[in-house]
Amino acid sequence: MSNDRYNQGGIRIDLEHGTADTSALGNIAIFPIPNTTPDKIKTLHDLALSDIQLGDFPVVQAWRNQLFDPEWIPEVCDELPRLLTEFLRQPDRAALPPVTRRAQALKHVFSHKTPLVRSTDLLPGQTTTSFVGPVVYMDMSGYCIWPELETLAKRPQNPFKIKPEVAKRLNEEIFPFWLERRTVQEAARYSDYDTADYKNDQRDEVDGGMCEGKPSIDPPLKKEAGETPKCQELFERVAFYLSDKATAVSHTAPDFSRVLKFGFDGLIAQLQQDIASGVADTPEKIEFARSVIAVYEGAKIYVGHLADAAEKAGNNELAAICRKVPAEPASTLAEAMTVVWICYHLLLQENTNFGLSLGRLDQTLNEFYLRDWQSQPDEAAKTAYTKRAVELMCHFFLRCSDHVPLSPESAEVLFAGSGSNQALTVGGTCWENGQTVDAVNDMTYIILKATEMLSIRDPNVHARYHEDVHHRAPDGTPLAAHEVSPYLKRICQVNLVTRATPALHGDVPVIRSMANYYAKHDHVTADEALADAHDYASIGCIEQNADHKHYGHTGSTLLVLPAVLELAMFGGKHRSDGIGKNDPNLFYGKTDYTSPPLTAMTSMQDFIDSFRFQLDEMARHCVQFNNYLGRTLEKVRPSPLLSGLFDGPTNKPGENGAKFRDVASGGAKYNSSGVAIIGLADVIDSFCVIDALVFGGKMSAQELIAVLDADFGRSPSVSNEAEAHNFVKTWLDRIRQLASGSRTHPAAMASERLQECMRLIRLAPKYGAGVDETPGGIYNNAMAVKYTRLLTKMIQEVFFKYRTHRGGRYLTGYWSMTNHAGFGMLSRATPNGRSNGASFASGITPCPGIVKANGDPVMLLDHMLSVASVDADTVQNGYTYNLSLTPRGKPYFNEDTELFATHMKTFMDQDGVLVQLCVTSIEDFIAANAAATAASQAGAGEAEQKALAPYKDLMIRVAGYSAYYVTLSPLMRQEIIDRANFDMKSGVEQHETIGA
Repeated sequence: MSNDRYNQGGIRIDLEHGTADTSALGNIAIFPIPNTTPDKIKTLHDLALSDIQLGDFPVVQAWRNQLFDPEWIPEVCDELPRLLTEFLRQPDRAALPPVTRRAQALKHVFSHKTPLVRSTDLLPGQTTTSFVGPVVYMDMSGYCIWPELETLAKRPQNPFKIKPEVAKRLNEEIFPFWLERRTVQEAARYSDYDTADYKNDQRDEVDGGMCEGKPSIDPPLKKEAGETPKCQELFERVAFYLSDKATAVSHTAPDFSRVLKFGFDGLIAQLQQDIASGVADTPEKIEFARSVIAVYEGAKIYVGHLADAAEKAGNNELAAICRKVPAEPASTLAEAMTVVWICYHLLLQENTNFGLSLGRLDQTLNEFYLRDWQSQPDEAAKTAYTKRAVELMCHFFLRCSDHVPLSPESAEVLFAGSGSNQALTVGGTCWENGQTVDAVNDMTYIILKATEMLSIRDPNVHARYHEDVHHRAPDGTPLAAHEVSPYLKRICQVNLVTRATPALHGDVPVIRSMANYYAKHDHVTADEALADAHDYASIGCIEQNADHKHYGHTGSTLLVLPAVLELAMFGGKHRSDGIGKNDPNLFYGKTDYTSPPLTAMTSMQDFIDSFRFQLDEMARHCVQFNNYLGRTLEKVRPSPLLSGLFDGPTNKPGENGAKFRDVASGGAKYNSSGVAIIGLADVIDSFCVIDALVFGGKMSAQELIAVLDADFGRSPSVSNEAEAHNFVKTWLDRIRQLASGSRTHPAAMASERLQECMRLIRLAPKYGAGVDETPGGIYNNAMAVKYTRLLTKMIQEVFFKYRTHRGGRYLTGYWSMTNHAGFGMLSRATPNGRSNGASFASGITPCPGIVKANGDPVMLLDHMLSVASVDADTVQNGYTYNLSLTPRGKPYFNEDTELFATHMKTFMDQDGVLVQLCVTSIEDFIAANAAATAASQAGAGEAEQKALAPYKDLMIRVAGYSAYYVTLSPLMRQEIIDRANFDMKSGVEQHETIGA
C-alpha cells in the first residue's frame, strides 16, 4: 500500500489540533454507582467508571471531533462497485452459476480490498477508503446517485463529497456496465413468475404449515416477463407500502462467536468434511458449501494484507493479531474485537449497510475481557487494563461510524439523518437450567461507558431490562417498590448524558412473545424456544430476534396504515385517484366499491368489518410483492458470508443438521418477514372519532368528510380566523358542486358548525390519554384502549396467516424511522385531526397535541400506560415508543437520574416492550432547528456554521434509531419539536407550559 493511496483514504488524526471536548458529557460530574454484586460484576468497583474521561484517550477524542468537522463530510468511495465490476466484466464469469459467481465475486472484492491501517489503530481496516463513506451497492440501489454526481456535494441537506476521478469512473465505466445488469426489482419485473411453481415448497416450518386449521397462505400471483403486477405498481407509488427486499438483506445479527471459537480454518475444515462425507448430499448443497468456503478464504487473504499494512505502519501489535485471527481461534479481547470488526466490515461489502446488527456483544466478549483482566499481575495493572478495554470499545464504536447509507436527495425526505442502524445489545437475561438468570456482566458496563463518552449515533445501542431479575438486592431478595437497581440507574445516567441512547427493552414481554413464536416451529421444544427467546438481540432499529438464529428480515415491509383507513372510509377508493362514483377502486381499477363507504354504514361494526377487509386486501398485495421479490433475490443475490455466520445454513465443528441453504433461501433456524406499520396512533384515534362522533350521533359521516376536505380549516394562505371561515365556505361550496348529488359530501356546512366539529374531534377519546376505563369517569378512555387492542390484534392476525417465501410467517411491529413524516407528506387529512401533508405519529407513540376528554393536558403517566397496554404478542416485530423528557439541567443531574429511573421502572413494570428516550427540551430543539435552517440557506457562510456548531452532535431518537438532529429534514425536525415532551419532575406536557 503506497503512501499516496493511504492519504486518499484512511483516518488522519491531528493530535495537535482540534481535541477540545465537544461531547455531550461537557462539565457534568458523573456520580459513581458502587458495585454491590462483585460475584457477578467481577472487575469493577464503580459501575459508572466515573474516573475514566474522554480526555484520557487523545486519539479517540480527536477522532470523535473529526466526525463533526465540516471538512469531513461523508465522501463517496467507488472501491466496492469498481472491484465487483472488474470481476464481472470477465466473459467467463457470466456462465457461472449464481451462487458460485456471487461467492467468487466477493472473494475477489475481499482479496483486492485496500488494507488501511495506521500506527495508532487498535482495530484494522475500514469499510470504505474514505474517512466516512456511503457504500455504493450497484446490484441493489447504488445507481440512484447517478443523476446527482455533479450535485451531491452541493445539496443543502447531508451532502456527500466525491472526487472528480471517482465521479468520472462511476459515470463512464461503472454505471454504464450496471445499466445492462438488472437490480433485484427489475430482474423480478422482467422474469416470468407463478406461485404455482412453488406449491410443493415445504419451507414453512411453523405449525406444520397450518394456521388455525388451514394451510398458511402464499398469495397467488402469475405474471409474464416484462409485466408489472399490481402489487409492484402499488409499491412504486410509494404511498401505500415499501419493501426493503429491493435494497437490503441485512436486517439481522450474524454469529461472530463461531469465528472466535473455531477460526475460519476450523469452519472451512468442517465444511470440507461435510462435502467429503456426503452430509452435503445434493449438488446444490455442495455448491452452497463451496461458496461459503470461498468467502472465508477471501477474508483470510484480506487479513493477510492487513497484517502487512500494520507492519508497514509500525503497528506490530496489530500485525501480530492479524497473523493469528480470524484464521485461528481468538484468545484475548483485542483478538476477539479484531475478529468482530473484520467480519463485520466484510459483511458490509456483501450486503447493504442498513440494519446489519452486532448482536449481544457483551455476551460475546465478556469471557475474553475477564481472562485478560485476571492475567494482569497486580491491581494497578488490572485497573489499567479495564481502561484499555474502554479505549478499545471506543475504537470499535468509531469504526462503526466510518460508513453511512447511500441516499439520493429524494430519499432524504424518508430517511434523512439515519445512520446505518447497527443495533448493539447489552444486558438482559439468559435461560440456564430451566430458569431465567441475570446476563448483565462487566462488558455491559464497559460498553455503556463507551456509549456515554462518545455520544454518537452508531452503533445503535440497546439495553435489556427484566422487571423481576434486575429488581433485586445483592442477596437475591426483591427490592422495595420505590427502589431502583444500580443497572437501571446506570442506563438512565447514560441516557441523560447522551440525550438519546441507549433504548430500553422489556425482557418479560419480549421473551414471552418470541418464545410463543419459536415454540410454533416444527421440532423445536418449549425449553429450546425459551432459551432462544432469552437470547434475543435488537435488530436494525428496535426489532427483536434470537441472536444469529432468527433471520426475520425485520425491515421487509413498511405499510401505511392510514391508507387502509382511507380505503375503509371510501369503499376501497383512494383520494389520490378520486372517490367519486365513476372513479376506480385501488386494487382492481373498476368503478364499483369493494366495501361499503362510510356514508352507507349504519354501525361501527360495519366500519370495523370494512377496515379488516381492506387491510387484508392491502396485506395480500404486500405479501405478494415481498414473496415475489424475495424469490427473485434468492436466485440472483445469495449471501454466502452472512450464511456462513448464522445458525442453520452450515454446521459448526461437532454439529450436524445444517440445511446447507442460504439465509436468503430460508437457511436460518427461524424465519419470518417483518412488517413495520406506520401511523397506528392516527388510525386508533380516527376509529375513536368515527365511533364516538359519527356512530355516537354527534356528527354525520358527510360532515366528517367535509371537515377532512376542508383540511380542518387550515390553509397555507390563511392568516387569521376570519380568513379561515371564508376559506372553509369557499371550499365547501366547491365540493358541493363537485359532488353533484353524490352521497360522498354534504351540501354545505356553516363555519360555526365546522368549528364545533373540530372541537368534538379534539375532545374525542385518544390513544395516549390514559387507560382509565371507569364508566362515567371524567378520565374514562375505555374506547381508545379498546381500539388499541382491537387494531393491533387484527393486524397481527391478518398478516400471520401468510407465509414468507423463506418459510415462517409475517410478524408485525410499529416503528417508522422517518417514514412517518415522508408518508405523511403524501397523505390527506385524517379523522383524528391530522391535516393534509402532516406527519403521522412515529412508531407506536401517541399523536402529538392530544388532550383528555375534558380538555385537561395529558400527563407522562397517561402516555406511558397507554403504550404499555399494547399486547406484546401482537408486536413480534417490535415497537418504538418515543418518549421525550425535559431534565432540569446539570445542577440536578443526580436527582434527575433517580427520577428518570423511576419513570423507566414504571413502564417496565407494566410490561412495556421498548422505550427510546429523548432527553432534550423543546427550546433547545427550536434553537437547533433555527441554526440548521440558517446554515442550509443559499449564501450561508462561516457565521452560520459557527452558530450551528454547538448543535452538530445533538442526538435525537427518531423512531427506531438515533440521529443527529440537524441532519434531519426540516419536516422531521419540526415533527420532533411538536412531539409531546414531559417535564422530568412534574410529568407535565411542556407544550402546555410554553403555550400558557
